[in-house]
Amino acid sequence: MKKEDLLKKFAWDGVQCEEELILRAMLYDDPQWILQSFSKEFLKNLFLKHIHRFERENRSFWKLLLEVSNEEIERASKENLREGCKPIPY
Repeated sequence: MKKEDLLKKFAWDGVQCEEELILRAMLYDDPQWILQSFSKEFLKNLFLKHIHRFERENRSFWKLLLEVSNEEIERASKENLREGCKPIPY
């Protein structure tokens, strides 16, 4: 089955943007399939660009899989307005 067909299940609201569908797959699908289907560098850039979409557990998981450094996470968080506006969890 092609990547496009597998990503269709994440278009539940009619979104056709491949970047958004891949993000949804990273959050809700089998990570092994995602890593086999897309380059690590592409996923790493997507992860850092949309760091605000990943909660603590998902962030740590993808950070390890994609070999993202703490400095890269820190830089991406500072550059992302949405990440800076998140309330601090208690």
